[in-house]
Amino acid sequence: MVVVIVIGLMLLLGGIVVLLSNIGNMKRRARIIATPTSAVAHASGNGAVEIKGRIVPSDQGVIHAPFSGRHAVVVRVTVEEQRSNGKNTYWHTLFCETDSRLFFIDDGSGQAARVVPSNANVILDKQQIANSGTFKDAPPHLVEFLASRGQKTTSWLGFNKSMRYQEEVLAAGDPIYAIGPSRRDAGPPVNEGYRVAPSSELVLFHAGKGDGELIITNKTEEELVSKLYWGFVAGAITAGVGTVMCVVTALAMLMKG
Repeated sequence: MVVVIVIGLMLLLGGIVVLLSNIGNMKRRARIIATPTSAVAHASGNGAVEIKGRIVPSDQGVIHAPFSGRHAVVVRVTVEEQRSNGKNTYWHTLFCETDSRLFFIDDGSGQAARVVPSNANVILDKQQIANSGTFKDAPPHLVEFLASRGQKTTSWLGFNKSMRYQEEVLAAGDPIYAIGPSRRDAGPPVNEGYRVAPSSELVLFHAGKGDGELIITNKTEEELVSKLYWGFVAGAITAGVGTVMCVVTALAMLMKG
């Protein structure tokens, strides 16, 4: 019974950790639900704005994703190595890098919003591009990529390491959802036929934590809200199961004693 209590305590503590780590996600979820979607052409640029559309590269161009070769405006690459600790194996992150370029969101309203992705919370799904192991060499371009960062795909004995290479990409034409602070900058003059009038450009940017956070994702709003919710629920369920195990086992021990 003591073992059951120990397991229950571990579940309880683990659940509490997950709950606490997801409090920020629940606040994000509430902010997303409370912010209506705006058309770029009609957004005031005075405060938080929610935009949906498709990605259009800016004059900064695109990034050549180092693993897949895709052309993107945001790329995050992660390289992990499988390691062992006694009987347990786990994936150790060797490094995780993000690169980005300014881009536009075209929502079909007649104007495009400029997005400054620096420091934004970019939420994407990881795609495993390649893996290597004892009987499988890493592709040459990945060997070169690692070497440029002082890493090797082989051990000091010359054997291949068990590694996986993952990539998260926002590419031109991808659907995009963005929510965060906004402003209106001066845009290029517009020829209205009888006169040249000034124009403005909606800009989304990251301004800090909380309401100042810029969130960018290729998920739909509904998918994002669900993702942010279920992490918190998983923590609550785990903590609840651990609590029940501890209480029930403790009561059984008291009754038996």
